Amino acid sequence: MKQTYKKIALYTGLAGCLFLYFMAGCKQENDFYEVGRQPAYLSFPAADTSWVLDYQRPDTLYKFAWYSKRNFIDYNLIFSVSEDMEEKRYEVFTGVRSDFSFSTMQVDSILSKMEVGIGQKQTIYWSVEVIDPEVGWCDEVRTLHITRCDLPANVIFLETPASLEEVILDREKPEEMIIFTWRCETTADAYLFRLGLTEELTEGIEINCGQEHSLSLSQQALDEWLAAAGVHKGEMVPLYWQVTGSGNLNNPIEDSAVREIAMQRFVPEPVEITLLQPIAGEEIFLQAAQATEEIVFAWECDTTGVEFKVLLYDKELEKEVIWNAGETSLYALTQLEFDQLLEQEFEMVPSQKKKMYWEVIPDDTIRAVSGDPGEFTVRRFEAATAAPPVILTDGPANGTRYVLEYSQSSQVATTLQWEADAPGVTYTMEYSLSEEFTTYRTKELGTAKSYAVTQGFLDEILSGLGGAYLTRTVYWRINSTVNVMTQPSEIRYMVLTGMVKPLTDLRDPAHPETYEVVKIGNNFWLAENLRATMYSDGTAFTTVDLPSKTYTGGVVADPGITGQYYSWPTALRDWQKAGESDHTILQGVCPDGWHVSTKRDWEDLLQTLSPEPAKKAKANRYWGNLAGVTNESGLSLVPAGYFWHANVGENDILDAGADGKSAYWTTTVGSETTAYMYEVFNWDAADIIPWHYASRPWSEGDGTASRAVNVRCVRTIE
Repeated sequence: MKQTYKKIALYTGLAGCLFLYFMAGCKQENDFYEVGRQPAYLSFPAADTSWVLDYQRPDTLYKFAWYSKRNFIDYNLIFSVSEDMEEKRYEVFTGVRSDFSFSTMQVDSILSKMEVGIGQKQTIYWSVEVIDPEVGWCDEVRTLHITRCDLPANVIFLETPASLEEVILDREKPEEMIIFTWRCETTADAYLFRLGLTEELTEGIEINCGQEHSLSLSQQALDEWLAAAGVHKGEMVPLYWQVTGSGNLNNPIEDSAVREIAMQRFVPEPVEITLLQPIAGEEIFLQAAQATEEIVFAWECDTTGVEFKVLLYDKELEKEVIWNAGETSLYALTQLEFDQLLEQEFEMVPSQKKKMYWEVIPDDTIRAVSGDPGEFTVRRFEAATAAPPVILTDGPANGTRYVLEYSQSSQVATTLQWEADAPGVTYTMEYSLSEEFTTYRTKELGTAKSYAVTQGFLDEILSGLGGAYLTRTVYWRINSTVNVMTQPSEIRYMVLTGMVKPLTDLRDPAHPETYEVVKIGNNFWLAENLRATMYSDGTAFTTVDLPSKTYTGGVVADPGITGQYYSWPTALRDWQKAGESDHTILQGVCPDGWHVSTKRDWEDLLQTLSPEPAKKAKANRYWGNLAGVTNESGLSLVPAGYFWHANVGENDILDAGADGKSAYWTTTVGSETTAYMYEVFNWDAADIIPWHYASRPWSEGDGTASRAVNVRCVRTIE
C-alpha cells in the first residue's frame, strides 16, 4: 500500500513539474509572438561607446542590436549628428533582422556621407525606426563616439592641374588638350568629372568617365564653354573641379575635395598704340615766358580698361623717367616742370638742345601693345646772363630774437614778403647755421610771394638744423626752385630759442614714447624716467650687458611712470669710455641728441634748486613724506626703487613702497668696480645724494651684476 502511495505522489509531482514547465514555456512563446503595437529596445552598443576606425583593418565588424516582443517587423537603422535625429540623417534598411553589422569601411562611408572629415572624431546618435508605425516604435536614442579613418584607401585624390594652377588657353593651339587626372587606391564603379565657375559646381560641365583616371578637354572646347558662360577674351577666372565616385557599402568611395584653379580664355590680338603728340621729329623750345603753358604727350588706343605709362628716355645717357597716365590717353606737364625734369633727371644745362625718345607702355599687354617709339628735340629755357634776384620787401631784421613757446605754436611770429619776376615758380626758404651756406636745408613756401611764419615753423627749421630746445643763430634767404629764373635773396639771420616741448622718441615706430621736457638752469631734462627697451639705432640691450627690467610691485605700480631699470653698462652702452671726469657725454640708452645725465648735470641741478633741492625735484605724489615738496622744477622724481642686482629676479628689488627711494646713473666712475648714481630718499626730504655702487658687467668677477636703476636724459649741447 505504501508503495502505491509513493508511486501516486511521484507521478503527481512529475505531472506538476511538467505542468509548470509547459506553462512557463507557453508564457515565453506568448511573449515572443505577442501581437499588437510593441516598442523596440536598443541593446548594443551601449551608450557612449567609442570606436576608432582603422582602414588597415577593413574586415573589423561593428555590430548594432535591438529587440521587440513583435516578430517579423521591418526596421531602418538610423544615424544622425543631432539628438533629434534630423541633422545629417542617414538610414540603412535592415529588414526583419534585430541586429546588423558593418565593416570598417562601411562605417567610414556612412560617416563620409554625413560630412564627417577624415580622421575627425564625431558624436553620432543612433536608433532604430519601425517602418510600419502601426506595429511598433522605438523611443530610445544612444550616443556613439566614432573617429573616422585617418587616410582611407577609398579617397579620390586630384592630381593635375595643381591647386591654384593657372591654365592659359593658347589660341594658336586650339586642338591641344588640357588633361585632368586623379587617383584612387580602390576601384570605383564609375567616376564623374565636374567643372564649374562656382565652388558649388552648379551649371558647369559634368562628364561620366567610367573607370578612367583622367579626362582630356581641348583648349577650343574649354574656350567655347567659357565664352558661353560670359567670360571675356583674355580674361582669367577661377574655376573649380571635382571628381566623384560610385561604389557600395562594401566598397565605398570618398569624393575628392573641390579644387580651385585659374583659367584664361584665348587672348585677342592686342591693339597697337599710336603716338600722336609730339609729332615725330618735332622741335620743342621751352621758353621761360611761357612757363605755365603745357607740353602734351598724346596717343590713341582703341580699347578700354587699360592703364598707361609714358616712358621718356635719353639713349645717350641711358636714363629714363616714367609717368603714370592712368586710363587717359594723354599726359601733360608745364614747360616749367618739363625744364626742371630735364635739368634734374637728364643733366641738361640751360639752352641745351637734345633728342629725346618716348613710348607708351600698357599695363595689359594682352589687350594693347606699344608701337614704335617717338622722337623729338627739346631745348631748355635759355640761359640768363644774370638772373634777377629775389628781393625781400618784408621780414625780420637781422638779429631779431624769437623765444618760441610750445603753447603758441600756431601764432604768427613774422611775415615774409618778396618780389621776383619769375612766373609759375615755387619759392623756398633756405636756412643754415653757417653764414656761408656751406650746408643748408630747404623748405617749400608755395607759389605766392609772401608767407606767414608761425612759431611752430621756426621751431621746425631750428630742429631740422639739430638745434631743438637750444638757442641758435639761423641764417636764411628766399630762392626759387628754378635757378635759371632767379637768384637767391640777400642773407639775413635771426636768433631762435627752441620750444620746451614734449619729446617723441620714435626708435620703436610701433610704440613711440613721448616724454615731458623741463629746463632747469641751462640744461634740458626729460621730466620722466626713460622707458626705452632698445638703443636708438634699434640694437638690443643684450648685445652689451643685460636687458632692461620692469617692476610693478612698488608703491608706483605703473611702468609708464617708474620707467625701465638698467644696469650701468647697459645704460651707458660705451661704458668703457667712462672715467673719473664729471662730464663724460655718452648717449647710451637715451634718444638721439640726448645723453645719460652726468655728475656735473646733477651738480648744476642741485645748485640751481638749492636749498633743499629734493623738495623742488620730487613729484608731489607717491612719496610717503610730502612735507614741503613742491616739484617746482617739474623734474617729477618718483620713488621707483631699484634692483640690488641686475641679473636676478624681481624679488631682489628694494621695496620702494616702504623705503621710498629712487636712483639714477651717471657717467662718472667712482672706483675700479663702482660708478656714481644720485639717490633720492623718503626719509631725507631735502637732499639728492651721490653714492657710488657696484657697476661692473654681470659677466665679470663673481658674476654679480651691477645694480639696475633708472635713467634720466639731458639734452646734449654742442
